[in-house]
Amino acid sequence: MGWSEDPANIPTPRELFRRMDAGLLSREDFQSAMAVHARELIAEMEDVYRSPLQAYLDEISNRAAAVGLTLRHSEAKVREALSALASIEDFVMARFLWNAEHLHIPLHCLLRNRREPLLKIIKLESSAQWLAVEVEYGKAAAALTTREAFSFRRNRRGGLQLETRKVCRRS
Repeated sequence: MGWSEDPANIPTPRELFRRMDAGLLSREDFQSAMAVHARELIAEMEDVYRSPLQAYLDEISNRAAAVGLTLRHSEAKVREALSALASIEDFVMARFLWNAEHLHIPLHCLLRNRREPLLKIIKLESSAQWLAVEVEYGKAAAALTTREAFSFRRNRRGGLQLETRKVCRRS
């Protein structure tokens, strides 16, 4: 398929696995797309190695945010919201959330309060039939972030489906 080198233009690993299992993607295309995601992860690990103090401060901030969200909403609800966001194909931050359902991934690893691109949960509300989440993402400068509100409704099988998406503020 000739993927670009920009991870934002490549489907998430979850979507790549789905396409390959459905026979819509060759093994070579799958591997080349996953290689782009792997290079992005390696670049982040190199940044952490070069700036360990900054990485430590980022981790503390993410852990604090995760604890706060968990106390207010429960880890299950936060993971459900992040997983629902990951299922939106044109949501640029989905590539950082594709494994939100995996309980062995610590919740703080999915949040990005200080490291660009940012991803912060601003508001989360839920009931048995719906879930609403407002997120802020983008650059570190407040003027360059995007804030979006998403509403999901449960289908017959209990899964969340996007109902509405509204940009509250765009950079």
